[in-house]
Amino acid sequence: MKGAVVDRVFSFPRPRPRGLLGRRFEMDEQLVLLGGVALSVALLAALPGAVLKILAFLAVAGSCAWATLVPYKGRTFLKWYEIRRSYRRLLRDGALLYRSTAPLAGRRGDGTPASVAQPAGIPESLEWISARTAYGDIAVLLQPAEGMFVASLEVEGQKNFGGLDGADKESLIAAYEYLLRETAESGGRIGYLQWLARVLPTDPNAHAHDAASRRDPAAASWLDQSYSQLVDMVAVYAEDRRLFMTLGIPYTQDLAAEALQYRTLHEGYGEVLGKEIEQFIRSLSGAQLRWVRNLDEPALASLIHHTYAPDHWINDTRGMDRASCWPAEMDAREPTRMAARSWEGADPWYTATAWIKQFPVLPVGVNFLAPLLLYVSDVILTVGVTMQLLPTDRALEDAMADVTNEAGQADNSPGKIVDPREERELGASASTMHDLANGAAGIRLTGWVSVTAPDPELLTQQRNNVRAAATKSQLALEWCDSEQHRAFANTLPLCTGLLRN
Repeated sequence: MKGAVVDRVFSFPRPRPRGLLGRRFEMDEQLVLLGGVALSVALLAALPGAVLKILAFLAVAGSCAWATLVPYKGRTFLKWYEIRRSYRRLLRDGALLYRSTAPLAGRRGDGTPASVAQPAGIPESLEWISARTAYGDIAVLLQPAEGMFVASLEVEGQKNFGGLDGADKESLIAAYEYLLRETAESGGRIGYLQWLARVLPTDPNAHAHDAASRRDPAAASWLDQSYSQLVDMVAVYAEDRRLFMTLGIPYTQDLAAEALQYRTLHEGYGEVLGKEIEQFIRSLSGAQLRWVRNLDEPALASLIHHTYAPDHWINDTRGMDRASCWPAEMDAREPTRMAARSWEGADPWYTATAWIKQFPVLPVGVNFLAPLLLYVSDVILTVGVTMQLLPTDRALEDAMADVTNEAGQADNSPGKIVDPREERELGASASTMHDLANGAAGIRLTGWVSVTAPDPELLTQQRNNVRAAATKSQLALEWCDSEQHRAFANTLPLCTGLLRN
């Protein structure tokens, strides 16, 4: 008799800063703490009098400890320092107020649009390349600052995943897990994957209104009745949900050497990257993902423009190219939001972006994101998750280091009650280590959520709704005030948001 299939659960280890000495503090925090200790010791040796020594020691050591350890408006003072310094510099330089020069750009000798200045937050010096695949052309963006090529696809997952039984869910998860593991360990060039889930409310009565406005009063009665019955039978979704996948291919000397064998470097990149992307598309069916389309230059430009201002529809590619993909105007001077206007609209759209500070540390089911992705109504939402694919050996080494770190930081002194949170975090790290040893795919990931609304008051209300939904999904959000322009770029198809190492 076949045993029952137990639904899979997931738990994510606690995010750990990675500094020079251990993983409790980040590099800048360690430097401030060590500098404070060194300066305090120097003052003890240099200053006369015991009272003066004690006061100077407490002042310096206490200030450094406060700047790195004490929460201040949701973050520590040290974290706010660099954010506010960069924000004030961009505000002073006028970079946070953007107006596109696309109408004046013109074209190059080969017919491609001339490059235009990009809004703040976008990786600098983007280069657009067209790659050919058996599935059609696809736009590839070279990001010199990131050292990476990115290309985007629209895909479709299994419908009604939540209604499947445990065995079917497990087979789909295993198929996707196999795709990640094979991509990481097959020797291919794809090193990053980014998922973008775009949710937009739509008018469920739009089709009926359109049919009524187009109806011909002179049409035969039987034809009129037949079409009325057809309209009543049409299934209408109140929300439009689109799923995009962005592939990140790191720049390497081998890739450049292979591209140099062609007539021009751009042509070589197009050929080499097109083969890599085509091979990945062929493997999607094994992961139970349906390929919908490649995003060529007009389609990718339309998606980017739509993300800034939703009154430009995703599928409207008329006049869209590498110059017109950016918004007509963007204003990121307000610390808590960003405003952008499309070419078609006169009024701006307001956007706020949050970083998923922590994924669930308690065990959750496969549908743990449903409160955020499915149950938030009448909100224009983009959820982006960027993953770095790791070979199993490297991922296992990192997981073992996390377990060692958690065990080392636990206070197991005799007679002391063990903190249950430490036991939970140690268990989550150990679970990750065992999953990797049993063949699970190794990844590093980060997530971002952008909310867009037509006015600031509605944006504030929808931010609260999204925060409540994220809490139900066991996610901890941190709104990226004073750096909204940078955070928003992580929900564009650019495969950013994850620290390179």
